[in-house]
Amino acid sequence: MIEVQIMKFHDAHCHISSKSFQKDFNLDEYLPKWREEGMEFVIGVSTKYTESLNALELSNRFKFIIPGIGIHPWSAKKPLNVEMEEKFNRIFSENQNIVIGEIGLDHHFVKKEERYQYQEQYFKFFLQRAESKGLPVNIHIKGAEKEAAEILSSYNIPPNNILIHWYSGPSKILRVFIERDYFFTINPSILAGSTHKSVLENCSINNILTESDGNVKYTIENEPIIGSPGIIPKVIAKIAEIKNSNIDEITRLLRQNFIKYTNLG
Repeated sequence: MIEVQIMKFHDAHCHISSKSFQKDFNLDEYLPKWREEGMEFVIGVSTKYTESLNALELSNRFKFIIPGIGIHPWSAKKPLNVEMEEKFNRIFSENQNIVIGEIGLDHHFVKKEERYQYQEQYFKFFLQRAESKGLPVNIHIKGAEKEAAEILSSYNIPPNNILIHWYSGPSKILRVFIERDYFFTINPSILAGSTHKSVLENCSINNILTESDGNVKYTIENEPIIGSPGIIPKVIAKIAEIKNSNIDEITRLLRQNFIKYTNLG
């Protein structure tokens, strides 16, 4: 009998710990399905403290979920206080196999400039923890690419532990991040001809990871699609097409990248 090898894939940025994702996808039903289809690991990023706790709980139930711990810049609506620092420090002292994210800066969707200082407080707090704990970071940057590049240069975090999620900023800063050897996620928007594919075209395959950004909604071939780990194989096929390579080789390289980024190797 010929043994069929199932392609292993990874979702490096999925809001699996959010209530809205779990409304769209019953995890007890879909996680076994995605595992059967080849999902090896998914990073469950968080946007706030309660989601961070939920991500940890999910990772205890499902060992292939790597919990993301952090505060999204959209959630940074007030100053970082000692109580919140202590809550997150407790998480970092009690857990090892985690990712810090989704963290970052957003001056595009967040219009209230008084909140930018709070975003920076949280961003620097989590980057310092990543530096001291040797943890990978999963970063959201929109409309503050230059500021983020300057802040990141101040921390001694290995380049392979820095992932820029869904980059859509200036090409000048993209080149800076490429020169620094950061990782970039590629998501289902490239299936719809998004300009996001320019990141893929400019980056080496050695600096690419895949993400669904679930449960973001996409329109692909005029059909609404809810992002989830299940769509990653189609993203990989598109990456192989754009990079003029075969799916098996791209899958192997992406898995290698994921292991390097998450310190699993």
